[in-house]
Amino acid sequence: MWVEKYRPKSIAEMVGNEEARMAVSLWLKEWKPGKKAMLLVGPPGTGKTTLVTLIAKQTGMSIVDLNASDVRTKEKLQRKIGEAIRTVNLFGERSLIFLDEVDGLLGRSDYGGVEFIKDAVKATENPIIMAANDQDADELKKLGSSCITVRFKPPPPREVEMYLRMIAEREGVKMTDVAFQSYVRRAGGDLRHAINLMQSVGDAHSAAYKDVSASVSQGLNAFFEAPDASTALTALRSISLPPVEKVREIYTCVLRARLAPEKLAAALEVLSRADMIIGKIGATREWRLLRYLDGMLSQDLHPIVRGENVRYVSEDLPFPMLLRIWNDSKKIRELSVRYAKRASTSGASARTQDLPYLFALCASKEFRQRLEQTLDLDETYDKFLAKEAGR
Repeated sequence: MWVEKYRPKSIAEMVGNEEARMAVSLWLKEWKPGKKAMLLVGPPGTGKTTLVTLIAKQTGMSIVDLNASDVRTKEKLQRKIGEAIRTVNLFGERSLIFLDEVDGLLGRSDYGGVEFIKDAVKATENPIIMAANDQDADELKKLGSSCITVRFKPPPPREVEMYLRMIAEREGVKMTDVAFQSYVRRAGGDLRHAINLMQSVGDAHSAAYKDVSASVSQGLNAFFEAPDASTALTALRSISLPPVEKVREIYTCVLRARLAPEKLAAALEVLSRADMIIGKIGATREWRLLRYLDGMLSQDLHPIVRGENVRYVSEDLPFPMLLRIWNDSKKIRELSVRYAKRASTSGASARTQDLPYLFALCASKEFRQRLEQTLDLDETYDKFLAKEAGR
C-alpha cells in the first residue's frame, strides 16, 4: 500500500501542522513526572499517530500504545498500561504511553476509564500522549485539566497535492492536474485518504490514467439501485477502490441520504460490522476475510437502503458534520443497547420499533429526565434526546 510505503520517515517529512509538531516535541523534551499529559486533537489523516511514532523513534523511546475506545473499563486499562505507568526500565529509560481515540470513552459506559486516566497522569513515571478526532466530545472536557491540548488541522490542499505528485512521480504514474485536484478535494484534508484514492487508479506497473470517479459513481449507484442482493454484489465487486475506501464512500452516501432514524441506525450497524472486518484484516493480515465484506454489504445493507434514494455524488459533506452524525449514531447504538436490556427485547427491535416513539416522547423534559434516570444516562444525552425530539 502506498500509504505505508510513503509514510514519513522523519518528523521533517510530515505534511502540515508545523507548529503542532514543534509544540509536542518541546513538551516531550521538557516532560518530568507530575507534568500534564499531551492531548492531540484533530481529524483523521492529519498526522497525530504518525507524529507519536516518529517522535518516539527520534528520542529512542519504546511505545506502549492502545486504542482507548476498545479498552474502556478501569480494569482493562490497568491491565494494559498499569505497569508502564509505574515503572521505568533497569537503565532508567522511559517509555512513551500512547492512548488513541480517547473520545471513544463514552460517558458512564467507560466504567471509570476517564478517572483512571486522570489519576494515571498524576502518578505516571512515563509521559502520556493521547489522541482524539472530535474536539467537541464531552469526554475531552473531563480530561481537560489533566492535559495540554494541541490541535491538528487538515494540511493545506497545495501541500497535499505536492505530496501526491511526488508519489506519482516515484511510482511512474501519469495523471492530469484535474485528477490530482480531485483527490485533494475528495479527501477533505485526510492525506491517507488522498493517497488511497490515487492508488486506486494506478500502481507502480501502470502509467495509464482512467477516470475512477466515474467508475465509483456508476458502481455505487448500481449497488444502491440494484433490484436484488445478487445484482448488488456484482455492482460492489466492480468498484475499483480499496475496501476501506469503498466502505467510507458508502458511509458518506448513507449519511447524505437523510434516512429515517431507524433506517439510519440499522445501516450504520451494518457499516460498523464492515469496519470491524476491515480492522481485523489490518491487524491480523487475514486477507481471506475480504471475500465476506461485499457479501455482507449486499445481503445486509442493500435491503435497508434500496428504494431510499441513496446516491453517490462527488462532493463530500464537511468532516465536522460527518463526525457529528457519526457521534449521534454511536449514541443511538448505545441507547438501544441500554433500552433493550431494560425492556427485555432485542437491540434491533429497540432501534426499529421503540426508539422512534421514545424520541417523540422526549419532547417532554419530565419524560426525558425519567428516561435518563431509568437507563442511567449521563448529562450528554439530555441535549441529544432533546434534539432528536425536535426533528
